[in-house]
Amino acid sequence: MHRFLVHLIFYPTLAYNLFWARVAGRWQWWSRVDQHLILGALPFPSTVTELHEHGVRAVVNTCEEYAGPVAIYRQHEISQLRVRTVDFTPPTLDSVEQAVDFIEYHRKRRETVYVHCKAGRGRSATVVICWLIRHLDMTPREAQTYLQKKRPQIVKHLHRRNVVQEFYRRHVQQNPAEQC
Repeated sequence: MHRFLVHLIFYPTLAYNLFWARVAGRWQWWSRVDQHLILGALPFPSTVTELHEHGVRAVVNTCEEYAGPVAIYRQHEISQLRVRTVDFTPPTLDSVEQAVDFIEYHRKRRETVYVHCKAGRGRSATVVICWLIRHLDMTPREAQTYLQKKRPQIVKHLHRRNVVQEFYRRHVQQNPAEQC
């Protein structure tokens, strides 16, 4: 039932995101996290060329409800990893691990990676927080603070998600009593 409702509200919530980004101008459609990592909302076919011009050669798509403009990615030689995650839910630990490895593979080749969900606020931001934890040795709270400075509209308490805490324990944390 939850999956059905998520699909039912996909377009109304996408319109909400478009309003805040394009009409009200309060949200950015995408935000550069660093030289080789961009976090954003779902890319439209019309924006793929612009992303390619910004160096994007790989995409992490966390949307269960949106496959992305796959044919246009092929035309631009952009590879996509799709870790299907239902909207309003966090990705699984396995999905996060797979996405973080994919990001790192492309970054080592000096390629820019675009990580997205529908709004670039929850599912995809969770993946980027975990990448920051693993590769910049941040705590979950530090990663949340860092990412919020780059993209203020992310969900405010992603660092508390179980998947983020588990990822932190698995990759960084030395003392379980120090959980952030």
